[in-house]
Amino acid sequence: MYRNILLPTDGLGKCKFGTCHGIVLANELGAKLTAVHITGRLSARELMEAYHPDVLSKPSEGKAAKAALAEAEEAKREVSERALEVAKEMCAAFNVPCETVRIEGESPVDGILRVAKEKGCDLIFISTHGKPGIVGNLFGTIATKVLSKSKIPVLIHHCGGPN
Repeated sequence: MYRNILLPTDGLGKCKFGTCHGIVLANELGAKLTAVHITGRLSARELMEAYHPDVLSKPSEGKAAKAALAEAEEAKREVSERALEVAKEMCAAFNVPCETVRIEGESPVDGILRVAKEKGCDLIFISTHGKPGIVGNLFGTIATKVLSKSKIPVLIHHCGGPN
């Protein structure tokens, strides 16, 4: 039925539980799993911390701001690599073929949909914790946006499992 399942993951907390469920599904279906982690653009908070007026009171402190930005980018890369490593390890435990994809600087929704198309995925298995907050209630969560924009089936998993 499904041969290549796209699994967006952050590999952390409750979503690790969702990653496991996606892999179990791939195992049961005899499918390959394509795990993707999208490292979005730096948040406004991260940019403000690096370029805050207090930090940039002297011209020489521009180097410190650039270093802070580089450090923030590297931290995001490390989280991404760890998330994909968790997916690879779980896939290996279930003998599920796994390909990993890391994308930097793209919106999660656009990245998920692009990778699904490029890798020929026939199902997107996406986890959500079901607590979108005010912004999610007003504008939609990543899962609901993927569901509404995707041209392939989307299975939304409520990852209410253990942390």
